[in-house]
Amino acid sequence: MTVAAELRHYPFEPFTGDLDDELLAMVETDPVTRVILPDGRPCWLVLDYEGCCTVLADPRFSRLISGATEAPGEDSPRSLVMDGAPHACVRRIASRAFTARRMDSYRPRVQRLVDELVDAMIAGGQPADLVSSLVAPLPMLVVCDVLGVPASDHDRFYGWLEGINSVISYGLAEAVDSQQALRDYLAEQLVAKRAAPADDLLSVWLGEQGTSALTDEELVELAVGVLIGGIEINSTSTGLRALFQHPEQLAKLRAEPERLGASTADEVLRYTTVSAMFRVVMMSDDISLGGVHIRAGESVMALPWYGNRDSRFFPNPNVFDIERSSKTPHLTFGFGPHYCLGAALGKMQVELSLATLLRRLPNLAPAIPLEDLPWRHDRINMGIAKFPVTW
Repeated sequence: MTVAAELRHYPFEPFTGDLDDELLAMVETDPVTRVILPDGRPCWLVLDYEGCCTVLADPRFSRLISGATEAPGEDSPRSLVMDGAPHACVRRIASRAFTARRMDSYRPRVQRLVDELVDAMIAGGQPADLVSSLVAPLPMLVVCDVLGVPASDHDRFYGWLEGINSVISYGLAEAVDSQQALRDYLAEQLVAKRAAPADDLLSVWLGEQGTSALTDEELVELAVGVLIGGIEINSTSTGLRALFQHPEQLAKLRAEPERLGASTADEVLRYTTVSAMFRVVMMSDDISLGGVHIRAGESVMALPWYGNRDSRFFPNPNVFDIERSSKTPHLTFGFGPHYCLGAALGKMQVELSLATLLRRLPNLAPAIPLEDLPWRHDRINMGIAKFPVTW
């Protein structure tokens, strides 16, 4: 157990895509430590795989909404960020639209979007910024297509996202205001979909409203969760960075492109890291975790990226191996009742993006040294800010 007399500020160093060596060493020996977060709150970090699973699944680690100081009342709209029965009800209804068949039906649509974005990148000439050309616009286009909201409103989405996912304003008034603006927008979209339904999630949920018992307000909360969770997927750029860092792995894929399937995407998601941060939860009861007594009311942040490097569950966890076969699921999309509903869609985007880039641009290479890639430090989902490439 690590409890310093004077708490250290976390992250210990500016995030540049690699896990902290000190914390990696603590995954198995000292997996729970207390720090100060960027917004000034003291918080327990949880690093090991089992500890992360506990934090992500145990209802005593409460997922309060941004800015809340106590649990919602019985008359509050149910949402995906709640705990217990209200969350289970919403998730059960939401999952009806996330069937394997529906997700598979999106594959050609996602591939078409990837091809269009890569076409435009190639047409724009070299060097090109992979982030602004593909990594940033793709998930926005996909989640808008899936929900059924206009992709032309992307500037508004990104503006709200800056407030919601800001490291400094997380849980504060700015984030609350941004979420409310997003809710108001989605409420307008529900009205439009009720008048003219289409083949999208909002229309599906509205069509089931007679049997689901979810109110319009609850459907808006559901859409907020899907939009916030799906509008940024940075693992394509971190995955490409990892491949450039491991040329022997990249050579395997270039020699046999068919290797790049779902299992390779899973290894990219397990090994790479897009942020030093994750969701902060609050204890609703006292608990002992990793030899540490955590009291009710204290904040906790599980770091799944470190849990993904626990050698008790992943042999040689710090080795990037595109042929890795593991029976243990990685924690990048969460665990337990709050496991990401759109995980299959997110993994599909990483798989198709990397496969398309390597197939169409066999000489793809970084245009600057990898250590010079700029990273964002103002967002919870940090990611690479720019990734210049040539081909």
